[in-house]
Amino acid sequence: MFSVNQYAVQIVKEKILPYVEKLNCKVYHLQNGATVIDMGVKAPGGYQAGKLFVEATIAGMGYVEYGRFHLGKIDLPSIDVYIDQPPTACLSTQFSGWKMRTKDIPLYINPIGSGPARAIANNDVFTQAWTYQDVHHETVFGAQTQELPNEQDAQDIADACHIDPSNVYILAARTGSLVGSIQVCSRTVEASISRIQKKGFDISKVISGFGTCPIAPPIYDEVRAMDRVNTALLYGCDVKYLVDCEDSEIEACIDKLPFNASRRFGERFYDLFEEGKHDFYIVDKDIHTVARYEITNLKTGNTFRAGELREDMLEESLFH
Repeated sequence: MFSVNQYAVQIVKEKILPYVEKLNCKVYHLQNGATVIDMGVKAPGGYQAGKLFVEATIAGMGYVEYGRFHLGKIDLPSIDVYIDQPPTACLSTQFSGWKMRTKDIPLYINPIGSGPARAIANNDVFTQAWTYQDVHHETVFGAQTQELPNEQDAQDIADACHIDPSNVYILAARTGSLVGSIQVCSRTVEASISRIQKKGFDISKVISGFGTCPIAPPIYDEVRAMDRVNTALLYGCDVKYLVDCEDSEIEACIDKLPFNASRRFGERFYDLFEEGKHDFYIVDKDIHTVARYEITNLKTGNTFRAGELREDMLEESLFH
């Protein structure tokens, strides 16, 4: 079986590490041998770095590019991700399901991890919801964090993956950086494939997925940054899937998938995040979805749609 970590490490070694200065990033070699690449914590990062962060955390199992998002008066760059084998690329790899070490500091946002290290550790409900399991001696981890990961963070990853910390590569960015905004807003197929499974659809029948989302304007304030990137997903994201099944299987779940089917639709993510005490493991789980879905059935050629975009919610969060 192929190794997602092998693909991801290749991206890091061939496309990121040799060009860190060009990418506006910085490399740190920790005392235990782990490699941390600052792509948006203290380093400025940029569009090239953001694209590579996404490519590495989906382990190269898709195509990532930039586009444009237009809705009424809103005109923003978008991050567009095309993924084959979405359950493996997203549930086993990209999903931000790794709970990192936390600190009891006022207004501190608990860091969360993603990337193909999860496919080895298999230590969260999302990796365990899919059949893929990776075994590899090197790994890549994506950290959404306000602080650069340290030796203990690297050791935690190494221990969970049963490898030496010298074989751990950590990509790190704040949510409020440009790379942070890009990588969170790229979680289009990621957020929706878990929603599809939760609503009873057999995700082994999913062939491919495509998602586009506006890139939320970055901001230093991490709480407001969290609000912006998640508002972009909940009120501005489109996903399109190709599946092979009976039409009745799509009809049974399509109207349950988008955010407008949630009891929290119309609410500001900022308020939901405050309610959850800035912790994604407390925040209402009914928000783990995106704005609009389109599913095409290869078997019949029929296409089903549900959901809506909300210019007013995007305008309030992203520009005020």
